[in-house]
Amino acid sequence: MKNSLLSVKSVTIGLLVLLFSQIGSGSKFFSDNNESVIVEVVDVGFDSNNNLPVVILQDNETNRAIPIWIGISEARAIKLELQGQTAPRPMTHDLLKSILRKTGIVFQKILVNDLKGGTYYAKIYLSSEGDEFQFDSRPSDAIALALRFRKPIMVSRSLMENDNTFDLKEIKRPAVQKVKGITVQDITAELMVALKLEGQEGVLVSNIEKSQSSGLKRGDVIFSVNSKSIRNVSDFRDQIAGLTESLFKLGVQREGRKISVDLVFQ
Repeated sequence: MKNSLLSVKSVTIGLLVLLFSQIGSGSKFFSDNNESVIVEVVDVGFDSNNNLPVVILQDNETNRAIPIWIGISEARAIKLELQGQTAPRPMTHDLLKSILRKTGIVFQKILVNDLKGGTYYAKIYLSSEGDEFQFDSRPSDAIALALRFRKPIMVSRSLMENDNTFDLKEIKRPAVQKVKGITVQDITAELMVALKLEGQEGVLVSNIEKSQSSGLKRGDVIFSVNSKSIRNVSDFRDQIAGLTESLFKLGVQREGRKISVDLVFQ
């Protein structure tokens, strides 16, 4: 039985070598703590400029964050784990987790350790009965696995101090403003996907005061005022405030259809 288990472990290590590139063994896992920081995954969003998902890793001590662009399937794997959801059938990272646990291989941590030509690199650290292994990995795969094992996600300190990071406190939340009884907000990447919009231009109607009688409904997306395109909350405010007439023709998307709505101010 023991020989059989050792054989399974050998096969598992072999599979991991095929999935990742083994780059060394026998090193002390946490000897580089002074050169790295522990981070957490704060968000997985969609970058419409690059047409790619992006995962945000934050150092809670300094509030610095690092964005890493990843693939769609890996983004889904990370998002599902963050939301505590399980796929109907095991995804690749769920399968790897089951194999590692069944064979007694211990998942230790991951480290995002390098940036070359705009591409981030990571290491996965494993151990088994005194043997230690490091594997090259895409950060997305490493993060998806670390989340499933509830193990540390680390980033080299030098990467957290370069020009690719930013301060989360400086990131403004989506603009929200009330204009003559109508509360509108900017379209985020998440709203764009959820509402099946073609882009992030326009404003979402989030509330309408009872005193405001119009054809608008909560959830409408206003993309034009009197045939002039609306990009964001500032555009909407300026259009409404800058025109003297009391009747406005709004271009609106509602439940996937584009319609015209009259907005009358008394």
